[in-house]
Amino acid sequence: MNEKLLKLQHKKLEQQVLYLRTELEETQWIFQDCLKDFDIEFRKYFKEPNKKQKGEVNSNSPTYDIPATDVNSVFKKIAKHTHPDKLGNQNLSEQEYDAKVDMYKEAQQSVKNRDWSKVVEIARELGIDISDITGDDSDYLKESVEKLQQKIKELKMTYAWKWSHTKDNEREVMKGMILQSLGLSQIKEK
Repeated sequence: MNEKLLKLQHKKLEQQVLYLRTELEETQWIFQDCLKDFDIEFRKYFKEPNKKQKGEVNSNSPTYDIPATDVNSVFKKIAKHTHPDKLGNQNLSEQEYDAKVDMYKEAQQSVKNRDWSKVVEIARELGIDISDITGDDSDYLKESVEKLQQKIKELKMTYAWKWSHTKDNEREVMKGMILQSLGLSQIKEK
């Protein structure tokens, strides 16, 4: 393949990761509403309402098999631009300062989770050249796309999501199916 085509494919992957992160964020917001709706309808069927049910999902960030030295090298470059101690000498508005500190914290959490794509995304958002570290990170971007798509799919496969997106006239049937799959019996309402 020629170099121009490879660059375009890489750019497409980067954009796909950004899009999917936004879609995941939107899906998570919708899911929180679904959980509230699900809890209101189903809490009476569970003896321990705070116990984690199948309607919930684990929201930990995905981890990637990236060499720690690469992740740390990119983080160090980000920290030079966003660490609160480094920002004191810059003439930033309060909003700009807060935004950079938030980016620092997000990058720090992403390093802890070894979420390579988010670390790279933050670096690129800051305009930091990391090509000396990343080289061709297409494989990591492809993995990020797959993990983000899987996380979105998992949220949409939960009982809470399905319950919330069931038509009103089909809810009793759905309720019975959910309770049956959880091994619970439906309480007769008076």
